[in-house]
Amino acid sequence: MSPEEHVLDWRITRKVMSDTVLMETLQASQSQGEKHAVIAIVENGQLKETWVSPEAAVKKNFPFDPVMQAFDFYEMNKGVCLLIVRDGKAVISVNGIG
Repeated sequence: MSPEEHVLDWRITRKVMSDTVLMETLQASQSQGEKHAVIAIVENGQLKETWVSPEAAVKKNFPFDPVMQAFDFYEMNKGVCLLIVRDGKAVISVNGIG
């Protein structure tokens, strides 16, 4: 990942993590015990769309080892599993919450 991509992903991560409505939606979606991820679509360096998606749907649409590993590592209520889709690439991360 280039330094510019890393900076963009960090900027998007901060924006997503500070979205109170989105974080409340994630928490409510996981209240029944099923893991979810936040999906962030980025176009031309700008966040265009975000939504919360259940683990099964994310794994079906993005059947890659890093996605599977992120969900294995991810603990609900201790972090946010974030999938950023930009320029034909998908980057997944697990970000802790304080």
